[in-house]
Parts: sequence; structure tokens; C-alpha cells
Amino acid sequence: MAGISDNSAGARPEFGRGLLGTLPRALFERPVVVTQPEPWALVHGEFDADSTRVQMASTAEVASLQSLAGSCGPGSAVFGIGGGMACDIAKFIAWMNDLPLVLVPTILSADAAFCKAVAIRESGLVRYVGAAVPDRLLIDFELINAAPKAFNRSGVGDILSIFTALWDWREANARLGERFDAAAAGEAQALLDLLFAGVRDLRDVTDDGIRLLVDLYLCEVRLCEAFGNSRPEEGSEHHLAYCLESLTRRPYLHGRLVALCALLVGRHQGQDVGPVREFLRDLELGLAFTDVGATREELRRALLHMKDFLAVERQLPPGVFHFGETLSEETADDLLNDSQDLPGV
Repeated sequence: MAGISDNSAGARPEFGRGLLGTLPRALFERPVVVTQPEPWALVHGEFDADSTRVQMASTAEVASLQSLAGSCGPGSAVFGIGGGMACDIAKFIAWMNDLPLVLVPTILSADAAFCKAVAIRESGLVRYVGAAVPDRLLIDFELINAAPKAFNRSGVGDILSIFTALWDWREANARLGERFDAAAAGEAQALLDLLFAGVRDLRDVTDDGIRLLVDLYLCEVRLCEAFGNSRPEEGSEHHLAYCLESLTRRPYLHGRLVALCALLVGRHQGQDVGPVREFLRDLELGLAFTDVGATREELRRALLHMKDFLAVERQLPPGVFHFGETLSEETADDLLNDSQDLPGV
């Protein structure tokens, strides 16, 4: 499990500094680079301006991605350099054009660089398509540490979600007879325990903290692929995040939003969220609504809209919002108030 930096679905992650400079030059002959302004400013010197097509990541809507993939033409490789959206768009282009894929996550705010499936948006709803495996996966400590620490601390969200996902899974088994795999659930819980234990290195974004988060991502992805879906890791915390995205139609720093949603949903599930609170306090990850990029009223609307959202979004596995009635305004307000009382947030 954690500590084994291996990706059975593709390239082993390569750790170090200045890693783009170690790649074969043939990959740079006619590259397509999907990136964002901040990481591109750090790496553009590695690419020839005349032969490189640069695409800034701005939307994951499927119509836009299909148009982009169709216009790329022949190339030597697709590079995804940046956050989760840049990696997902690069994966989509490489998959559609059968091109070599190089992923260079410059923030570890989500597990996009470590999953074969591509997360796209279709009419505001999240869909997973394709199977894009990177030929090279570069974890460059220097590039990652160039980003604000909060961006990389946010990466805990896709592991912290195990806390609420396992409750959903057990309840779905008890209420609906859904298949429950105790061994897979135990492995997922072990990953969550390792996350909590590594809070200092994760907070400080040390080399060890970066390696830990990468290892946790890889183990989580392998676990879900072995089980056949993301049930051991993804539950109602993601459902709430997806609902907010569908209502506002704007992107968020994925892991940070999911971390806030895990705190909200865990309390709604009736769980003891004390360990989550302690972890987030020690992590020093700001979860004020403004930190997440949403307003209180937007999150309130998402909580009150969950039943309507799930009536349309039928591909999500059953969770706490499926089981109960529509939240009352009083309950939504209580959850939102409780999420904002973390010391230091």
C-alpha cells in the first residue's frame, strides 16, 4: 500500500527536480501542451515556441474537448502540466489521438493524474470516459513547491472522502443489500489512517509529504480499479461537490471543495467528525466559504437541492442524500454554521 510508488495501470511516477529536462527530445518535436498560466510560466523554456501548440485549460465540457482533440493534428506527444483539469484534458486529447502522454502535475489537489479514466463535464454533470495511461508521470518537487501550499494541502480531499464514502457504502449494504467488501473497506480505512498520521508532512508540503500523497493516490486508484468502481473512496461528499458545480457552472479546487463537503456530509451522516476536524485544523487548510470559492448561499442552495439533483444525476451510488428526506433549511444552516468553526480557518 502506501510507500510503494507504483502504478499498475501505467508509468511509475518519477520523483525529482528538473524532470522535464530528462525526457527524450523526440517528445518535444511537435508537442501539444495543456497547461495553465502559472505552471506554463515555470516550464515554457523547455519547449520550442515555433513547434509547440499550447492550450490553456479552461473547460472540461465534452463538446469543447472533442473540438480541441479533433483540431490537434499530428503531434509528438501530449503534455498535461498543471492541475487536475490540465491533466484530464491532456488525457482526453492523447486518448482521442493515440499519442504519447506525459503528465506533470504541478499541484496535487486531485487524483486526476493517477486515474486512467478522464473526468469530463456533460451539461454540467461529471462523466468518466476513455482510458488514458501516461507514458511518463513526473512528480517534480520543485514545480509542486512553487505553488501555494494550500493548493497541495487540498489534495487530501480525494483520500479524506473515504471517511464519508465508507459510511454510505455500509448503509447501502444494510438498507439496500448492496454488495459490501469488508477487505476493500479495510484497505480504504488504512489509507485514511495513513493520511491522518502524515498531517505534518502534508501541511508543510515536504518531499516526504508529496511522496505520501502520491502513494495514497496510487493505492486508492488501484483499490477502486480492483473493486470495479470508486465505491471505497467516493460517496456523498462528492455528490454534494458535483451538485454545487452543476448549479454554479464554474470550476473549483477539487480537493479543497471535497474536504469541506466531507466535513458537512460526515456531520449529516451522524458520524463523529472530531478526527476530521483535528486533521483539518492541524493541516491548516482554510475551509472558509471564500477559501473554497463558493458563497454560503451557493452551498446552502446545493444542500437543499440534493434531492432534485439526484433525480437527474442517476449514475451516483446510493448515499446519505438518497436515504433521507430533503434537508430542511434549519438543518442546512446548522451544517454550514458547524463547518466554519474550525480554529485557524
